[in-house]
Amino acid sequence: MPAMGPAQAEAPFIPAAVIPPQTDPPSWLLAARTPFNQIEGWPRAVFEGDAYRPPFPGTPLFVVEPQAIRTVLLDAAQDFPQGELLKRMMRPAWGRGLFTAEDRDWRWQRRATAPAFRPAEMAGLAPLVSGVADRTVEGWTGSGQTNLIDIASEMARLTFEVILDTMLSGGEDFDRAAMQSRIKSFIADIGRMRVSYFLAPDAYHASRPDARSAHRQPLLNDIRRMVSRRRGSASRPDLVDLLLQARDPETGQGMDDDLLANNLLGFIVAGHETTALALTWALYLVAMHPPTAARIRDEVTKVAGTNAIDATHVDRLVFTRQVLSETLRLYPPAFQLTRVSRKRTELAGFPVQAGSRVIIPVYALHRHRGHWINPDAFDPDRFAPSAPQPDRFTYLPFGAGPRICLGAAFAMMEAVTVLASLVRAIDFTVVSPHRVRPVARLALRPAGGLPMSVRRIR
Repeated sequence: MPAMGPAQAEAPFIPAAVIPPQTDPPSWLLAARTPFNQIEGWPRAVFEGDAYRPPFPGTPLFVVEPQAIRTVLLDAAQDFPQGELLKRMMRPAWGRGLFTAEDRDWRWQRRATAPAFRPAEMAGLAPLVSGVADRTVEGWTGSGQTNLIDIASEMARLTFEVILDTMLSGGEDFDRAAMQSRIKSFIADIGRMRVSYFLAPDAYHASRPDARSAHRQPLLNDIRRMVSRRRGSASRPDLVDLLLQARDPETGQGMDDDLLANNLLGFIVAGHETTALALTWALYLVAMHPPTAARIRDEVTKVAGTNAIDATHVDRLVFTRQVLSETLRLYPPAFQLTRVSRKRTELAGFPVQAGSRVIIPVYALHRHRGHWINPDAFDPDRFAPSAPQPDRFTYLPFGAGPRICLGAAFAMMEAVTVLASLVRAIDFTVVSPHRVRPVARLALRPAGGLPMSVRRIR
């Protein structure tokens, strides 16, 4: 059943988006656009049909039919691994850690680390998150004046501070400014697109070198030194301590220092990058739709008053969570999922050869004309408790199946806490004439950042 559309009386708000053209341009033009912005290389069929294969040899199959997606991500997940290209792209950040591990190695790491990310563990970190958000408000508006900032850069800085305060006990082992600068450069280095990513078969990437960055080894060295020191010190309530204690419940196996450092670097890169983008897009939508900003402020005032947001407030900020859920529908940072078929099969009526790539285009799935009513409109009430909830395999901001994002509970707690704290205190305005345009390469981000003016309102 399609998810509900806008319930407001006024005309629906259609935010900046890549919307399928009325008539597709030639296939060669779509292919030429893909390396620069992948979602601009997707034709109408991806937003309207069950599946699509570009008319070129060796191209992947794009799947948007929910049962086929369920097959790939859940029912036959063992037959659809992530593949050599994705591992090649992600190894610089994760090494031999959880994201790139496969089969038995992945299973024991997942079993060992899952308890560290339970919602109950994450909820207690809300005061630390709100502390970072409140300091951000002061930094922006301490003079009482309206200031011009790049929200994209500021959210990257804020979520990095959150990572240090909640996952690494305040980051006392690191020079914050230097580490953030290195992380930013590291992400830029490993995120560069190559022509072979789009043209070469998946098996080609098994023997090709990973992306290189001069910042990777210094980052890993700093993290290893911290891990080594922490093994002999008193326990602390953070992710490092939880992972130091992590054991596979079946075998008792734990992580050595190198594997722990690989996973921590991966969690740092993924954890702050994706949440920063989700908050960037959420603040854009709030700035462009004053009724939503007013509803958030009203809710936060009723739930928390002027107090800092804590664990007792997060679950009661229902509308704030709806705004984030709708943001993740319209602008999912992880805009696509990629798998490779281990054997010959069929998906949504299309043949799939062994070794060929299958793409689940999450951005298009979330705007699919058959799955959603008025799919390009911003309407947080799609996710109201009283509304019909979307099919499990038509809404995938954190993936699905065995490899569903381990940090989803932390990401939502962090995003709700930050959005509530910022919108309660700040009026956001998108700077004109800046054109907001989503660009999909390694993640979905606004082209050229997102300049805004910020004015304190309390």
